[in-house]
Amino acid sequence: MRNNEWIKIIVVAVLITIGVFIFFKLNKTDTEKKPVDTEETLFTNTTVDEFNDGLSNPVSVHNFEPNEFGEGVVEVAVFSYDINEDGYPDKISRARRENGTAHFQYVYKVELNDGKKMVNITPKGLFTVEGLECARQKIQFSFKPDFSITKISRPLGEDWNTPTQSTKTVYTLWNKKLHVATTSEYKTVCDVSELF
Repeated sequence: MRNNEWIKIIVVAVLITIGVFIFFKLNKTDTEKKPVDTEETLFTNTTVDEFNDGLSNPVSVHNFEPNEFGEGVVEVAVFSYDINEDGYPDKISRARRENGTAHFQYVYKVELNDGKKMVNITPKGLFTVEGLECARQKIQFSFKPDFSITKISRPLGEDWNTPTQSTKTVYTLWNKKLHVATTSEYKTVCDVSELF
């Protein structure tokens, strides 16, 4: 009887040890922290209401100090895409320019790689016009099914926040250049970000 009791106690102790080991092993796996790629999350963590220009995962981001008046380029992000699907990586740059007020711009540059050099194909006026309350001009890039750029802009009203009628312009890539595919009058708004 005594040998059977010792065997039972040993079996119960072994089972408890195995159970505790498995519990801690599973718990450690579930709570283990994974490293975060801060450069990627900087541009992909957006709130529902935040405007997205369609560009993600920059290959580089450089920050600069504005001048003593709060003016100048404060950030340049560079993105790599094969926008014409020729096997060469093309480049899109986005520069944030401050002007020392509550208003600022993102200025975009689109360059095609012809295998030897980068060729600037940026259409005229490819920048945003943004204020504290309303954006007067916004840009959004699309890569599917084909590469295109949408610009929605509106003129200044009586003041910055007066709604005015907007214009929607879509650029498409053809013959290694960006051309206006469509231009149409759009809705009357204060913030054109709402129209994307």
